[in-house]
Amino acid sequence: MDVKQLEQTLATLQNVQDKLEVLDEIAAHYYEEDDFQKAVAYYQQAEKMAPEGNPRAYYQGLEGICFFLMNQDEKAYLALTGAKEMLHPDKKDFDPEICGLVHYFLGSLYEYGEQNDASLESRLEASKYVSHLHDEAQWMLLAGISRNYEVQGDFSKAVKFNTEAITLISRDDPEIVYIFESLGYSHYELGEFDKALEYFSQVLQADQGFERQDEIYFNIGLCNRRLLDFSMALDSYLKLLELKELQDSPEPLAWLYIEIAHCYYSLKEFEKSVEMVEKGLKESIEKKDEKAEIHSYLTNNFHGMGRFEEAVKAGEKTLKISDDFHSIEIILPNLALSYHKLGNIEKFKHYRDRCNRDFPDLSWTKQLNKLEA
Repeated sequence: MDVKQLEQTLATLQNVQDKLEVLDEIAAHYYEEDDFQKAVAYYQQAEKMAPEGNPRAYYQGLEGICFFLMNQDEKAYLALTGAKEMLHPDKKDFDPEICGLVHYFLGSLYEYGEQNDASLESRLEASKYVSHLHDEAQWMLLAGISRNYEVQGDFSKAVKFNTEAITLISRDDPEIVYIFESLGYSHYELGEFDKALEYFSQVLQADQGFERQDEIYFNIGLCNRRLLDFSMALDSYLKLLELKELQDSPEPLAWLYIEIAHCYYSLKEFEKSVEMVEKGLKESIEKKDEKAEIHSYLTNNFHGMGRFEEAVKAGEKTLKISDDFHSIEIILPNLALSYHKLGNIEKFKHYRDRCNRDFPDLSWTKQLNKLEA
């Protein structure tokens, strides 16, 4: 029977239960056609006729879902919370699917409103009925719970729920990249850099045009740096630099030149590292500590090349810019060693003592203490 026939039949019915069944069927037809405005009109008719409790909650819940899908969040919230209050698992006509969906969509509304705790509470309630939900809702619910735990900083639980979600989503589903990205982020925060690298890499394998491609390249580089694979980190940073240049981004790129310079320095490719420093210093740099950090790699590289006069000159200039920056523990030993090579014992002692004060456990500091003053 098509929908027109159902609507004609509806007008002839007297029995309330018969009317409810036909209204449900008509509303479901319009719902499947994404005509949520018509669907909600029939669900509202049914809601008014349905007995209080679980039967009425069923129709009000579906009404709320339609409002949600029409982006009418306030109406959706009122309908969904109203349905939630009427749902009783221990009473007649309880529908576990509707209960799961009501809490699922409420969880989304709370997330949009940045009410993370309420969102998590609602989604955890929905998860009690996850087996009754359709496949897409199942993995989306689990992925949503994972996001809630990420916001709370509970990355172990975030990984747990996303790992479960990824078993339910098709590998061909374009949404899978967001789960890969989330898993990469959570594993990184847990210090599991090899696993983080695996998931960040899968993002680009699944979608080479990913909307946050630049962030993924940066994160892959960061993971490789943590794993001390500076060659692979460099490869990722250079791809990121190429991407930024193609985008003609107005964003200052000094921070990226610092990362590339560090990789070249760690690989003992000192000339290339200096080249990156010089490019970085041409960028607009507002923060003194950032300018000092990139400038410090002149000292590091000049020391590596045996150009000790240039190393100490660059080092002293760096410390005048700022003596409190991210990689200061690299420049200070190199500055001390350069002075030692030049025979300037007073300056050597000064920077060696500073290393002992600020970085007593650093391996470089222990080596400095073995040198004759």
